[in-house]
Amino acid sequence: MIGAVAAGDSTIDHLPDGADVTTTIAALAALGVAFEQPTAGQIIVHGRAGFDWAIPAEPLAMNNSGTTTRLLLGLLANPAGPLMLTGDQSLSQRPMDRITDPLRLLGAQMATTAGHLPIRIQPTAGLQGAAIHLTVASAQVKSGILFAGLQAAGETTVTGPVHTRDHTERLLAVAGAAISRTGLTVHIQPLTRPLQPLHIDLASDFSTAAFWIILATLLPQSQLMLPGLSLNPTRTTLLDILARMGGDFQVVDFARTQTVEPQGTLAVHPAGLTGTTVTATESAQAIDELPLLALAATQAAGTTTIHHINELRVKESDRAANTEAILRACGAAITTSGDDWVITGPTALHIPVHWPKLPPDHRMTMLQVAAALVAGGTVPDHVAAAVAVSYPELLNDLRKLVRTV
Repeated sequence: MIGAVAAGDSTIDHLPDGADVTTTIAALAALGVAFEQPTAGQIIVHGRAGFDWAIPAEPLAMNNSGTTTRLLLGLLANPAGPLMLTGDQSLSQRPMDRITDPLRLLGAQMATTAGHLPIRIQPTAGLQGAAIHLTVASAQVKSGILFAGLQAAGETTVTGPVHTRDHTERLLAVAGAAISRTGLTVHIQPLTRPLQPLHIDLASDFSTAAFWIILATLLPQSQLMLPGLSLNPTRTTLLDILARMGGDFQVVDFARTQTVEPQGTLAVHPAGLTGTTVTATESAQAIDELPLLALAATQAAGTTTIHHINELRVKESDRAANTEAILRACGAAITTSGDDWVITGPTALHIPVHWPKLPPDHRMTMLQVAAALVAGGTVPDHVAAAVAVSYPELLNDLRKLVRTV
């Protein structure tokens, strides 16, 4: 998205091939952005040197990508003509007023459907910078507001309850935006000239790697090396929690060349874990990893309490309820107390006679796979289609790395 508004050609290497990426590329192409993909995993984005979008006659299909939706709403906060964003059944149930409400404070003209997709966007007379205070920790919402702030008159600030993932801030700084952070507040100034193109070699996604980190921790005799892994400290809260539980892992090689984000090789070994308390702040920072962390807690000695799980209920599915269903089906002792999980271990998991019926949510499918392997079973059916959103190569990687597959 940053490359789309930059002046010149941006090159991105090691681009994932998940469905969310495909959705983003298709939406930007409909808005007039030209792309080349000379080799697998590489894309060249021909920037438009600003926010002068083509206005497509058809709605922009967000499919199942909440990330694309929330960030794109910020990019499109002041279009030259009317636009509409639509989503699939799952995405259309997810709350969007948490991004449209603050964008309206900047002057955007956006009409949701009872707080959800479809969303209609109208041109405005111009955006005005504002001080935005978020009550929900969301890097996606923050990023969408920052994109709109680039187009506003005057400074825009975004203050959140915790310091969330900062990938967008880092990339915007490299591209030449006037952006800074003071405590929990991010400041961004309107552009006085177009952003510079990016030349990025992407590190491996930490949330995807969390699947392997948890498996290598729980499966005896595992040996795992994850090269080129993003070690951005706003993404690696799971490692802080695992370390406190007794996890055995080391960063064995930091990238020697200068990169936008810290990256390196993580070595992971099996470990006996002990229970811990995961704070609300840690949960907000590791929200995508909480289901896998709950699985790890079933194998930890003692009680693990994970605070502030309710945000999981408004993801691609109700991940709090689905995590509980998967783990309970395997015999885990997990209960809900208000906004918290309480998990007692260690518990010898087993393969259920019937798995609970799950929605097509990639992270729930990956949790089901991990739970099956920890229980000594094999990979359930239906995996390939469900994980295509984020990890199309999961089955191939499982066949290479896990003997029981």
